[in-house]
Amino acid sequence: AAAAEAMLNVISETLAPSPLPADKMPKRYVRQLPLGEIARQQFEVKNEAEENSATEVYFQVGMDEGSRWALLALFDQIISQPFFAELRTKQQLGYIVNSAVVESRGVRGLVLQVQSNVLPPPEVERKIMEFVADVRRTIADLPQKELRANLDSLASRVLDVDKRLASQSGRFWGEISQQRYDYERPWRVADKVKALTRADLLAFYDELFSPQSVARRVLVTHVFAPSAKPKAFETVQLPDTFFPQPKDGLAEKVLKTA
Repeated sequence: AAAAEAMLNVISETLAPSPLPADKMPKRYVRQLPLGEIARQQFEVKNEAEENSATEVYFQVGMDEGSRWALLALFDQIISQPFFAELRTKQQLGYIVNSAVVESRGVRGLVLQVQSNVLPPPEVERKIMEFVADVRRTIADLPQKELRANLDSLASRVLDVDKRLASQSGRFWGEISQQRYDYERPWRVADKVKALTRADLLAFYDELFSPQSVARRVLVTHVFAPSAKPKAFETVQLPDTFFPQPKDGLAEKVLKTA
């Protein structure tokens, strides 16, 4: 231990490291997708032997405002099984059919993914969009008892934390890496979930997922197998509009206590 400490002292004295000033630290930004449009990008698989193509439809929801993230989690929970059942089991488009909530730099969205060797990506995209267009009816027709069961299940899942020291430390480090430092988040989110209504979910769908919405932000990615590639690939030029950087939760806490 003494030798290791001595070596560390030598390195520190030789290199004389100092923290990088805040204004010099690299920052990652999340681009805002255009409103009311479908941005589309296309690529080819590099493996010449690959027979599968892939399609991903990403609906950008945005930052944590009001109950948006709680509604997004509920929306995903309600559609995930029907999405798999329709495109995987019934239509048999491919082995991998998946929906998931994703987050990058404080911006969340929903991805719908299908890997298929049955139809090319543009056709798979059409099938995905047909499913999404019908989701409103699914929500509207959902029995109240089933809606309540989904709300209770989601609230319970949100609170299923800290069962082990490893899971608690992982949750804490997640808050630290996101610079939120909001260690009571699960309990606040659960309260938001319990207060959600069918009307809230329908309004959420109408704003961010409906084909008629002028506020919907969508990015579609096609990855073609060599045998299915088009003669020309679509490219997308996105505007240089970005979401603001996530707020530093620690700085806010310090200001409140100052």
